[in-house]
Amino acid sequence: MQTARGLRRSFLEMPSHPQELVTPDRLRLYLEESTPDAPPPDGGTVVITHGLGEHSGRYPHVVAALREAGFTVITHDLRGHGRSGGRRGDAPRFAAFLDDLDLILRQLRPPAPVFLYGHSLGGLIALRYLQTRPAAIAGAVVASPWIRLAFTPPWWKLALGQVARIVFPRLRQFTGMNEGRLSRDPAFLATLPDLHLSHHHLSARLFFDILKACRAAQHDAPLTLRPLFLLHGQADPVTSWHATRELYEACRSEAKLLRLYPEALHETHNDLDRVAVVAEIVAWLVRQRAAATTDRGGSC
Repeated sequence: MQTARGLRRSFLEMPSHPQELVTPDRLRLYLEESTPDAPPPDGGTVVITHGLGEHSGRYPHVVAALREAGFTVITHDLRGHGRSGGRRGDAPRFAAFLDDLDLILRQLRPPAPVFLYGHSLGGLIALRYLQTRPAAIAGAVVASPWIRLAFTPPWWKLALGQVARIVFPRLRQFTGMNEGRLSRDPAFLATLPDLHLSHHHLSARLFFDILKACRAAQHDAPLTLRPLFLLHGQADPVTSWHATRELYEACRSEAKLLRLYPEALHETHNDLDRVAVVAEIVAWLVRQRAAATTDRGGSC
């Protein structure tokens, strides 16, 4: 099996274009656009949105697989993460992530059809974008989404956060995340690039606004009409696979799919079965690309 280091080296050799965009509130957003060597006639783009505390550089093997399937791939660092600007683990509101995604799509104008791929917090972002701003999106892959946590945070952290959101909303707390909760393959995680760009912080105001977005995602699940592929590890100690299944059941998309991996932890794309997981994701996207292309052709 090729290591992440080897995959990252291959990724760096791809036609990848690092860019920066400036948001209306003057934050720098870091992103990369990777194009396939020979784009197929039906083209297509996948926009990858990472999870809390990580960054876009932790997906080289996913990018490589999507690019080999002929997709243009856009990866970006959320505000407060990676190489983007902003205080680590903080944002004025959850909707800022949706606005940033809007900015990326407007500025880059990527080849259609456009699909979202979000993991954890990025999965929640993808869901809310799909539910509230679906016009430009052909479908989404949502992995281990933060719809509900799989654990209850300590009472004192919640109490401190409740006070802080009023008197000092930018107060950050340590998330307590560790690699043992992410994957059963710590050796693979250790080979991922730019480990120093990850962090373990979350502000009070962002935490409670994320919870508000979680409730909205559950409430608006019946409004999700675009193709949707939900996947989750049933041994995930971070986010609840039960909540993912509940959202799947409420979703009214005619092209929805739920895939549960009995032993996988939080990062299904980095776990022991990652090759099969990524292959399933790519195969689903290829099918949806073909369907979207057929629909566009029929409407001309």
